[in-house]
Amino acid sequence: MSAEPAALEPCARADKPVVELSGEIEHSARLTCDKVYRLRFVTFVRPGATLTIDPGTTIVGDRDTRGTLVVQPGAKLVAEGTRERPIVFTSEARPGARRAGDWGGLIILGKAPTNLRDAEGRPMIGRVEGIADGGEYGGDDPEDSSGALRFVRVEYSGTELGPNNEINGVTFAGVGRGTQVDHVQVRHTADDCFEFFGGTVDARHLICQDPGDDGFDWDLGYTGRLQFLLLRDGAEALDTTAGLEGDNDPGGSGNTPRSAPTIFNATLCGRGHGAEHEHYGMLLRRGTAATIGNAVVVGFEAPLDLRDRGTAVDLSGGLWLARNFAAPLAHAEVAGGELALADDDFGLDEAALLTRAGARVEDPDLPGCADPAGLNRYKPRAPLAAGAAAPPADGFFAAEARFAGAFRDESDDWDAGWAVWADAPEDV
Repeated sequence: MSAEPAALEPCARADKPVVELSGEIEHSARLTCDKVYRLRFVTFVRPGATLTIDPGTTIVGDRDTRGTLVVQPGAKLVAEGTRERPIVFTSEARPGARRAGDWGGLIILGKAPTNLRDAEGRPMIGRVEGIADGGEYGGDDPEDSSGALRFVRVEYSGTELGPNNEINGVTFAGVGRGTQVDHVQVRHTADDCFEFFGGTVDARHLICQDPGDDGFDWDLGYTGRLQFLLLRDGAEALDTTAGLEGDNDPGGSGNTPRSAPTIFNATLCGRGHGAEHEHYGMLLRRGTAATIGNAVVVGFEAPLDLRDRGTAVDLSGGLWLARNFAAPLAHAEVAGGELALADDDFGLDEAALLTRAGARVEDPDLPGCADPAGLNRYKPRAPLAAGAAAPPADGFFAAEARFAGAFRDESDDWDAGWAVWADAPEDV
């Protein structure tokens, strides 16, 4: 007699038991895919503990208590899914009723350096807004490990903690480069998809869909490396937003380490139409530095805006810009101008900067940037190789990715099997 299918595949059952996940995880624990876990209140993984999540496991965020998972410095989250069985953090609401902001999000805290300083200029510990006790982060170990995130989706997160204070889809605060981050998608979040507060963590293969604010945001001395980023921004926002947004720190100080990420192979798709608030492909401010190469920027108000004294960017080639409706390269800023037209960078000419870097105002033919019908529509028919730069051969970057954008061509399948673009037409 053959066994029942449910006995053979407990992780595929539709009637999995629901287990509450809340409070403090003080000893190592494992979440398995034969159960659904309801994340309630702010749940902490305490120092010394490792929370392991098996492939195919689903964690649903509780709406009423703003369920949020916080991994403290000295703790680890090992969430390693597979292409066939990704790990999914999502809303507890049924498909069709899920909304951005249904639950909190994923907050990972580490012991890597930030540029936070006290009044005497001494390094100080950071604190995540909205977490009254237990949100401290930062230290002096750039190699610190907070675990691993692989083949993970985070959906409908970003609950509001207070006015202008929402949790991001995934927050990395003081996270070190010993942490492994690869193949992570954030969908429908009320704030940024990915935020980096200081730290040195590297990441590859990140997808951001419909953030309430920015796609990829850094601050407080972030110096990590990012490669293969995809953003589709279709959500309206309440303030200035950007595909990439970076600051050295909120005060624009010269504190070190200076924010200076290195980013290669990004496809940034904006909303494609005007809005009340400014919308940039790349917005660099408050003294940050950055190295950016092989980027495709489509459908924003303008591709690039630099602000404030000391802000600098190394544009390393492979820049394709198209259908940026207010300015094909950048706004022509003038002294005494208003908003986007004001000279807020002490005479820097972003358009000239892009021209010197060989930026091409040429349509890369990515229909998904205008109509998000599926991931394959974000892949060019042939590699966008003209003018592309070779990423650094430093052991992290895929140095052979000498093409613009997150995907080489239609055969590039790093998104296959684990990433999704729509689960129910009513979900927003």
